[in-house]
Amino acid sequence: MRTPNRLAKIVLAAALGSMALTACGTADATGKPGAKASAVAVGASAQPKQKPAATPTPTRSLPSDGLAAHPDPEMRFLALFSRVLDGCVPGGLPQPPSLDPEDSLPPQNRPGQPMPEEPGDLSVPSDAPEPPYSPEPAATRSGPVDEVPLTAVDKCAGDAHAQRIRAAFDGAGPADQMDLRKELAALDYPPTRIHPMPDHGGSPRARIDLRFMGNNLVLEVTGTGRGVLVEAFGGPETEDVDVTEVKRKPAVDAPTA
Repeated sequence: MRTPNRLAKIVLAAALGSMALTACGTADATGKPGAKASAVAVGASAQPKQKPAATPTPTRSLPSDGLAAHPDPEMRFLALFSRVLDGCVPGGLPQPPSLDPEDSLPPQNRPGQPMPEEPGDLSVPSDAPEPPYSPEPAATRSGPVDEVPLTAVDKCAGDAHAQRIRAAFDGAGPADQMDLRKELAALDYPPTRIHPMPDHGGSPRARIDLRFMGNNLVLEVTGTGRGVLVEAFGGPETEDVDVTEVKRKPAVDAPTA
């Protein structure tokens, strides 16, 4: 298993857990009022009886993934990304490792370790010449780049995303580029990750950038008369690579004779 995929799962587990707790309001995991609400109820029972107030509408809890109904499209995408990744990695999302307080300290700062020695005189003589300054030129990239292979986990995730997209368009292909992007956004793919491509034979086409925390997954979605064609491929994970500039390999080798 690739280390970036495991790191992505740990980061997602922490992010989703934090957002789900924020979205739960004052209710506990069973939907019952918390300790604070119970204390208020006990205090109220000691007061003289008054005309009962209208029963408040209970707060609706979010679904089990915690973020599927979040107003932020990036948070909904994280929930979707987590569900798909969880189904492709045996054992599901791992829990972040817990460390004892002493284990979280650097070795030199743990109890019982000797104090570090004071450094000597590190001052620079006033007559010392300044070192020559030669900044490294920033690396620049221009032009298309080749696609890269997908790992087994990325292939599994690509198949899962492709299946849900094809099911959403089953029987009715997108009318144009705007319609294609609108429908993909409704499937919890943020607009910032949907990149329009030139039409293919008059059919709208777009690429969905699913690269996150070290994976290389990109989807190419092309409209057809009765739905969409979805293909998964790998794009370099570096941020300076635009998924619209990744060159796809031919699906079938051209005949040599």
